Amino acid sequence: MLKTFYLVSLLGITIVMAGDADVLYTKALELFEKRHLDKENVLKAKELAGQITEKEPDNVNALILISRVYLFSGENSAKEDDKRAAYEKGTEYAKKALGLDIKNANAHFYYGAGLGRCAQLKGIFNAIGSAGEIKKEFEKALELDPKHPIAKVALANYYYQVPGLFGGSTEKAIELLKEVLGIYPELTMASVDLARIYKNQGKKKEALALLERVVENKNPEIAANYYLYDKKEAMEMLKELGK
Repeated sequence: MLKTFYLVSLLGITIVMAGDADVLYTKALELFEKRHLDKENVLKAKELAGQITEKEPDNVNALILISRVYLFSGENSAKEDDKRAAYEKGTEYAKKALGLDIKNANAHFYYGAGLGRCAQLKGIFNAIGSAGEIKKEFEKALELDPKHPIAKVALANYYYQVPGLFGGSTEKAIELLKEVLGIYPELTMASVDLARIYKNQGKKKEALALLERVVENKNPEIAANYYLYDKKEAMEMLKELGK
C-alpha cells in the first residue's frame, strides 16, 4: 500500500513528510546538530519535533529533542528569568520522556542536565541539595549506555564541581574524562574540561597540550559544541596560560 505524502512548509523550509514520524525526526535532529551554522536551525528543529508530538504525544525521541532545544535556549539566554523558564521546560519534557521510557539513556541524561541547570540558578545550597538526584540520573544514563559521551563528561564535571564533603573528587573527574577521551578522542568538550582541571592544578604543560589540540581540531566529535563553545574556551585558556 502506497504511503500518502504531504508537503509541509515550516519556517522557510519545505520538506516531504511520509506518514512516518521518523522522517520528521531525522530532519529535526539534523537541523539541531547543525545549530552552529544557523541559529534558525534550532527553531526549525523545535517546530518539526512539535509536529511529531502533535500527532504522537508519546514520541520519546521528539520529546527528548524538544528538551534539548529548551536547554540549549536557556544556555544562550541573557536574562535569568528566560534561562529559568527554558531550563524548567527542558526538564519537564525530559521527565515526560523518562516516564514513557525508563530505559532510555538520553531521557535520564537530559533530565539530570535539566535538574542541574535549574539548581544552579537557585544557588549553591539548592545545587548541593539536588546533587544526589542529578548524579543518579547521569549514572543511570551510563548504566544503560556505558559509552554515552556527554553523560560521562557531565558526571566528571559533577565530581569536580561538588565539594569533597558532598562526594566530589578531582581524581574521579580526571579518571572519567580520560576514559571518555580514550573512546572519543575528538570529543573536544572533554579535552577542554580536562585542560581546565590541569590548569587549575598548575599543570601547565598538560593543559597546553590538550588546548592546542582542541584549537587545531579538524574533525570534532560534536561540531556544534566545538564551534559554539569548545574552541572559544580553549583559545581563552591558552591566552590565560600565556599562549
